[in-house]
Amino acid sequence: MKVSELIELLEEQDPDAEVLVMSQPNWPFELSLAGVTTREEMLRADREERDDDDEPRFERGTAKNDVFLVEGEQLRYGSKTAWSVATR
Repeated sequence: MKVSELIELLEEQDPDAEVLVMSQPNWPFELSLAGVTTREEMLRADREERDDDDEPRFERGTAKNDVFLVEGEQLRYGSKTAWSVATR
């Protein structure tokens, strides 16, 4: 899914609603959302931690602008139905 597609889907939702993550279709859990980051931000932080000046190498099929929704706490059991009714 592209960022523009996610934004379009979220525009249809209540802007005051909580954003949660449903994970693991076979044993579903509802998770809070800890935040958002990019592959570039993570690689930059890793390089700074190692005091490394080498340019990062990206694995095939990845890009520095890949966006990650980072899961937070496990809140409760979820519903397997989420995958069949999810808007795509």
